[in-house]
Amino acid sequence: MALSLIRGKHVVCKVTGRESADVVSDGAVVQRDGVIEAVGDYRELRAQHPDAEVIGSGNHIVMPGLVNDHFHVGLTPFQMGAPDLPLEMWSLHRIGVRTIDPYLDQLYGAVQMIETGTTAVQAIHSTPRGSGPVSMEIADKVVGAYQASGMRVSYAPSVVDQNSMVAGPGGGEADFAARMPADLAGRYRSFMEPGYRPVDEIMPVLEEISQKYGNGQYERVRVTMAPSNVHRCSDELLTSIKELAGRHSTGIHIHLQETVYQKLYGHTAYGKTPLQHLHEIGFLGPEVVCGHSVWATEEDLSIMAATGTNICHNASSNLRLQSGIAPMGRILEAGIKVAIGSDEAGLNDDKDLFQEMRLVLKIHRAPGIDLEPPTSHQVLEMATANGAYASWFGDRIGTLEPSKRADMTLVDMRNIEEPFLDPRVSVVDALVHRARGIDVDTVLVDGEVVLRDGQLTRVDKDELFRELKSALDRPLTAQEEERRELASLVEPHLRRFYSGSVPQDQTPFTAYNARS
Repeated sequence: MALSLIRGKHVVCKVTGRESADVVSDGAVVQRDGVIEAVGDYRELRAQHPDAEVIGSGNHIVMPGLVNDHFHVGLTPFQMGAPDLPLEMWSLHRIGVRTIDPYLDQLYGAVQMIETGTTAVQAIHSTPRGSGPVSMEIADKVVGAYQASGMRVSYAPSVVDQNSMVAGPGGGEADFAARMPADLAGRYRSFMEPGYRPVDEIMPVLEEISQKYGNGQYERVRVTMAPSNVHRCSDELLTSIKELAGRHSTGIHIHLQETVYQKLYGHTAYGKTPLQHLHEIGFLGPEVVCGHSVWATEEDLSIMAATGTNICHNASSNLRLQSGIAPMGRILEAGIKVAIGSDEAGLNDDKDLFQEMRLVLKIHRAPGIDLEPPTSHQVLEMATANGAYASWFGDRIGTLEPSKRADMTLVDMRNIEEPFLDPRVSVVDALVHRARGIDVDTVLVDGEVVLRDGQLTRVDKDELFRELKSALDRPLTAQEEERRELASLVEPHLRRFYSGSVPQDQTPFTAYNARS
C-alpha cells in the first residue's frame, strides 16, 4: 500500500470562519492509497508510521490543493495573437487565431496549474466559433490531457445553439447581421452556422459524455454541464441540460452577466435580467454555478441566495476584458458561496491561483472604513473548499481531513518569511498576501506526487513545448487567413452595434472615486 507522511511547519486543514482556520503547527498528514488517514502532530504520527515516506519538511506549509473553477484554454488568447479588448470585440478577434489540438492545449494548461499548486480544475471547453459542436473525440482529448498530467478535472463541455458571438441591447446575431451589407452578412451567417445544432442533436453527445466520464467512474474525473451563457442557449437547451444534470447528479456551470451588454440583452429579449429569466424557467439551484456575475443586480443576488445558486469569481479576466468588478462585498453579505477561476488568462497571462487570490483580496477594498472587504480566510476558502464544491468534488477534496482524498500543495516558506515575518501574522494571511506560484515545491493529487521539488513527474515539459512550437510556429492556413479577414471586415459593424448603448445613469454597488 502507498503510505506517506506529508510534513509542514504548518498544516492548513480548512477555513472555519471569516478570520479563522484549523491549522496544525509542526504537523503532518498521513495518506494511504490516496486517502487521508490522519492529521496531527508530526512527531506523534512519525512514531506511529516509522517506515512511511516523508514528503515536505519543517520549512513548508501544507495546504489543500487549489481548485481552479473556471478555466478554458491553455495557450492564452494573448499568446495566440488576440489583443485584450472588451469581451464582445475580443471574441471576434479570436476567430482568426491558429487552431491547436485540444489535447496539447489542455495539457499545457495542466502543466501551468500543477506548477503553481492547483490540483483540480473545472475545464469549460468549447469548440472554436464557426466549427461544429463538441464531440466524443474532443471530450476524450480534453479528459485525456488531464489524465496524462495527473490532475483532477471536472470536464464541462460548453454548448450553444444561438447568439454565440453577439448579444446586446440591440438584440442578437440575427439583428446584428441585418445591419450589415448583404454579402458580408451572408458570409458571417455561413461562418457561424456550423456551431449551432438542434437540441436533439446536442443532448445525445452530452449524454454519452456523462455516461463515459460521469458518476465517479474515474476517481479524478467528473462531468459538469456547461450551457455557455443564457443568451447563447435557447430555453429548450437550458431546460434539457437541467434535466440531464439532475438525472446524472452533476453540477451546472453557466456564464452569467459577464458584461453590461449581456444584462441589457436580457431586458431586450426577456424583459428582465438573464438571471431572473433563469429563475423564471426553473433553472437555478444549489447545483448551479454562475461564472462572472459582474452585472448581477440586488434582485439577482437575492434570488441567488434564496435558491442556493453559487458564483465563480474571475477577477483577472473581468479586468482584462473591461467587463467590470463583481460586487463581492454584497455577494458575500448575501451568503452566496463563491469559487474563483483564472478564466482564459490570469493577470500575468498565466494560471497562478495565488496571484488570482491576491487580486481578489485587494480589488474589493473600497474607500472608507464602513465596508468590509473579503478576508484572506474567505479568499482561501473560495480557492479550496468552495472550488471543490462548485466543481462537483466537494465530498472528495478541498480540506485536509480524514477520509478526504489526499490532494495537497506544499509551499516553501522562505520567500514568505524571510528576512522577517512577525509571528502574530496568521499562516493564512501569510499565504494569501505573500505566496506565489514560484513558491510551490511539491503537489500531490490522490496521494500521488505530480510535482516534486518543482519538477513535474508525469509530463515531459520540454517535449510538450517542442510539440506546441512545432504545431503553431507556422504560417496561417487558408482557412485561418479567411477567418482573420472576416473578423477584420465585421469589426467596424460590431463596434457600431454596441457603441453608445450603455446607460450612463447606473448606480454602482461601490464608489471608488468622485468627479467633484
